[in-house]
Amino acid sequence: MIAYIGDLGSGQQVYIENQEPQTAITLISSSPGQQQSQSSSFQTGTWTKPPALFRSATGFVLQIEGTEGSRFVRLQANGISSFSETPSLSNAEVIPLQQVEKSPQPPMQPMKPMEPMKPIGDMEMRMSPNMEMRMGNMEMRMGSVEEETAATKRFCTECGKVVGEVDRFCTHCGHRLTPS
Repeated sequence: MIAYIGDLGSGQQVYIENQEPQTAITLISSSPGQQQSQSSSFQTGTWTKPPALFRSATGFVLQIEGTEGSRFVRLQANGISSFSETPSLSNAEVIPLQQVEKSPQPPMQPMKPMEPMKPIGDMEMRMSPNMEMRMGNMEMRMGSVEEETAATKRFCTECGKVVGEVDRFCTHCGHRLTPS
């Protein structure tokens, strides 16, 4: 298999492979955490010379010479398309292509099934009246926090602000508190 790769800049590469009688072209876009690709193939026959990549005023152009003639392909961020006529490449910059052994994208491997969770000691769970869960030496409770805190909090009879259990005077208004 004959294949070439070229750098288009901005995290994009083109991968060209002759799969007689087809030429497969793949645009690869990479950014941190993700990689996307799009591919097209064209009937070219066996290559008679290596492909050539150009940067013109209108974008990138790939030239492929094969046993079925010359083909020009436009490479853009939104797709790969074939020219109907020979494009003007007189002022185009030649972009080097590097011959490679295999595809830059290895085939995706299927995910392995997850192993079932192993039990974590003895677990106990109750749902009413409030949710309560115990696992080993850990304990978690969820439910009406207002009911629990309202029963343990004290309030100033003058201004209504929360006061500590051992406070003798309200820290907000100074009112003398009655012992609880």
